[in-house]
Amino acid sequence: MNHRRQLDFLQAQFLYVAGLKLVDALSAALAWRLAWVMRFQTQWIAAPKGIPNLVAYTKLTLPLALGFCAVFHVVGVYRKDRVMFGYRSIKKVIEGTTLATLVFIALLYFANTLDYSRVYLLLFGGMVILSVIAGRAFIGALWAAVENTLVRPRRILLLGSGDQLALYRRQIELRRPYPFAWAGRVNDEVELEAFLKENDVDVVVVAYPHQEAARFEPVLRFLSNQLLEVKILPDYGQYSTFTYQAREECGVPLLVVNEPTSGATDRVLKRTFDLLGSTLLLIVLSPFLLAIGLLVKLTSRGPVFYSQVRVGADGRVFRIHKFRSMEVNAEAGTGAVWAKPGDARVTPLGRFLRKSNLDEFPQLWNVFRGEMSLVGPRPERPVFVEQFRKEVPKYMLRHQMKSGMTGWAQVNGWRGDTSIEERVKHDLYYIGHWSHGLDLKIMALTLVRGFRNAY
Repeated sequence: MNHRRQLDFLQAQFLYVAGLKLVDALSAALAWRLAWVMRFQTQWIAAPKGIPNLVAYTKLTLPLALGFCAVFHVVGVYRKDRVMFGYRSIKKVIEGTTLATLVFIALLYFANTLDYSRVYLLLFGGMVILSVIAGRAFIGALWAAVENTLVRPRRILLLGSGDQLALYRRQIELRRPYPFAWAGRVNDEVELEAFLKENDVDVVVVAYPHQEAARFEPVLRFLSNQLLEVKILPDYGQYSTFTYQAREECGVPLLVVNEPTSGATDRVLKRTFDLLGSTLLLIVLSPFLLAIGLLVKLTSRGPVFYSQVRVGADGRVFRIHKFRSMEVNAEAGTGAVWAKPGDARVTPLGRFLRKSNLDEFPQLWNVFRGEMSLVGPRPERPVFVEQFRKEVPKYMLRHQMKSGMTGWAQVNGWRGDTSIEERVKHDLYYIGHWSHGLDLKIMALTLVRGFRNAY
């Protein structure tokens, strides 16, 4: 009976994904036809070669639809965690449709069977993204309306205790990824066996605090002989800051913690923004930077720029550049120390540059070279990194992202000789919640607030 109930759920899941594939194929075909209407029938842009043969375009509809579904499979659009309509689904759909469109256009031109309108293909590229997203929104809304009627709820039994089990229950209740009902909760093998004799259960979720791991063995031995789906919640969350995921690699189950939160596409976009932003700022600010350099040279003895070794992403070292704000050999008698209010080593001009943060502007060159980002955790000197990694828990995790000219800690006042624990906490928050929107927010706050605690 339990096996049949599980099969019902799997059939419903298969039905939903099959419906998605059908809607994706129809959406691609619809976009192909609408592009024809907009390009050749509305004549909002004149077609210099006249209206081509509609039949030649129509023949490509089926290969187009099948090709889009195939590319969607390759890029993971139909993965279980991406099929429900939402941010992750939309993001993956945009990636998949963009790649599928480029592949399709490339095949057309390599085949060289027909001179397809470039404006037509451009229209199709934009419309197919909107069409697929709209189709998925429709089927998502339709499924939400009928899901509770079509799908028999899965009865979930909770076994054990601990923070991970409580978190699991809260998240399932919050998201409700499928129709379910809580069958109950038991604590050990004896209670479990008695409960299963009297109640229908589809899934057993097992979780114990790591200090009670010995209780797993008899429970799992008993469950291994039952016709039930068993989910185990490993209690290693205390070792994770960013991610805590189970996955498979070469057939071997793994528990992955602290994996980078940004994907390859996000990193490329962030780097592109850094490159364009630093280039533009270096060009626009060049007269201003030249003037500051001349003032530094005229008001104190020594070079215009000051370079210092810092530790960046993945622990790699690089030389950071600043306008010199201290006397030459300022650390000859003190060693590596942070500047303090009223620091006698700072020149009169340097005090103004540090207070206004103008001394940091040469780091745009570091951003241009790819050693830094416009936004990210501030890089620290190797001597302090070695000190803090021993004293501050999870300090080294802040090097999972590229160092920045400004960051979440800096706009909130944690800079210079302030609490390193609070700075790390803000840096880890930034990495764990990173998005392009958060970067834009930090840059806006930097313009409004500047760097706090600068001296």
